[in-house]
Amino acid sequence: MAEEKSFTEKTGAGDTSIGFDYQYYYFLHRILNLGAGQSVGLEIKDDVHTELDADFNILFQVKHTVQTNKAGASIALSELDADLWKTLYNWSQVISDKVDGRKEIAEQLKFVDKTEFHLVSNKSHSKSNNFLQLILDYQTGDGDFEPLRAHIDYLANKTQDAGLKKYIEAVAELDLSVRKVFFEQLRFELECDDIIGRVKRSIREKIIDAEKIDAVFERLDSRIRSDNFIAVKSGQSVKISFEEFASRYAKIFDDARSKKLVYYKFEPDLPEDIFAQRFIKRLLEIEALAPSDNEQAVKYTEHKVRASRNLERWVQLGDIISDEVEEFHDDVFAQWENEFEGSFKEGANLQELAASARELLKALRRERFILSETNLDIRFSNGELYYLSDIGRIGWHRDWENDV
Repeated sequence: MAEEKSFTEKTGAGDTSIGFDYQYYYFLHRILNLGAGQSVGLEIKDDVHTELDADFNILFQVKHTVQTNKAGASIALSELDADLWKTLYNWSQVISDKVDGRKEIAEQLKFVDKTEFHLVSNKSHSKSNNFLQLILDYQTGDGDFEPLRAHIDYLANKTQDAGLKKYIEAVAELDLSVRKVFFEQLRFELECDDIIGRVKRSIREKIIDAEKIDAVFERLDSRIRSDNFIAVKSGQSVKISFEEFASRYAKIFDDARSKKLVYYKFEPDLPEDIFAQRFIKRLLEIEALAPSDNEQAVKYTEHKVRASRNLERWVQLGDIISDEVEEFHDDVFAQWENEFEGSFKEGANLQELAASARELLKALRRERFILSETNLDIRFSNGELYYLSDIGRIGWHRDWENDV
């Protein structure tokens, strides 16, 4: 017996959310497979649609289920499945839409002749789904349309669900000539479960090294989600052409193909006591940071952690080797050493020493260090300085080595 759900569980948005994400990632998958002159839209003509050359459209209804069978796999698509018939019903209404000028049969035929209709789902195939088998037989020439037509009528009479009966009868009401072409143009993409895996395979097919795929995916996913949000907020439709995709996002792929290092985004784990860190104490002692300025202390700590973590990840993924990291630390140390020597006047008082130390820090903060042919950004470069200071390798005050 199934466990009864609480009210909160029943009203939770998890199932709906994963459905939207599934649709979005299928949209992203289609973008990555565009050809010149083609475009993809999200929730315009359908859940997803593709416009091909010569005014040919592909409409995608994207359906995700969280329901599983006893073996733990997604449930099968039955021949009286609500997702199936609601999808076919929606398409029947699109085909015969008077507002779009398809009241007459001739216009409906013209439309279905230039349109493919794809049902995409993570639901599995069912050997008992005679309806889908009859469609396949009709499309391959192993059967004519009459058995398929008769089976649709049989299903309309068989179901006791009024809503489902309405969907089936609406499809059956299409003119016979239109129905024949419509069913020729139907496609079923079932067991499409690992949609993110599909997106990543599409990225790999753009000649991206296997170890760079996750980085490209993360950057592309973040950028396209942001751009979609901005488009919807400004009242625009979410649609992108091959040429627009190449113009907006080519740099993500170019960066991955080059030797340039790609930063990995993550939320850094910060220490409980920010001001207990050695490099923070070094900044406090030269008055480059106020004891009350928690916001700046957090920002500097984030720079340090991101620099350190990215170095670790680049080594793990093989983007660089550990020897390069050591050489990088040595190079930054050498630049610090060159600036440090001669920065302090003999006989200077404490205030003058602190001022000179701040000038030293200011000069080095302007530097953009280089690692593996990559000009690192200011935040990373500053983070490297803070890291070396935190491990006790560099400091700012003339007598920093003697300070606790």
